[in-house]
Amino acid sequence: MQSADINDLVAQIRRHELTLAKMYAQFAKSYPKHRQLLSQLAREEVLHAGWMKSLAQHYAKGHLGLSDFKLNPQVLKTSISHLKKQIEESKQGRLSLRNAVSIALDIEKSMIENKFFEIFDLVDGKRDRIRAGLEKETFKHRQKLEKLLSELNQN
Repeated sequence: MQSADINDLVAQIRRHELTLAKMYAQFAKSYPKHRQLLSQLAREEVLHAGWMKSLAQHYAKGHLGLSDFKLNPQVLKTSISHLKKQIEESKQGRLSLRNAVSIALDIEKSMIENKFFEIFDLVDGKRDRIRAGLEKETFKHRQKLEKLLSELNQN
């Protein structure tokens, strides 16, 4: 993969994280009873985008290489479009809380399944901790959303 392609891919991953943050922020506005959790998820997604920027900077300096894993850029573009649609649906009041949580959960699961953060080959401890942190946080998001969805389904 060309360096320009990697830069574009990382930029798209960052854009995805930031758009996901906007979706959580909108959900926090739309569902005030769960504002604390949803706002926390939004803040964490912004943090994740910063971590991806840090990894990209390490890559640009030649401090890390690429893994064999190939993330399909079309997956990112499709997901970003989907996120934007969910933001609009929530703004318009056309999304129930249960549906919003289900959608968010599906997105977090997709990020895990598509291994969004495994594009870099990380051998250095600090950089590996960044990727591990991204993966761990995504798993935590999934768990929090699963718990909320379970609570919603019990009511």
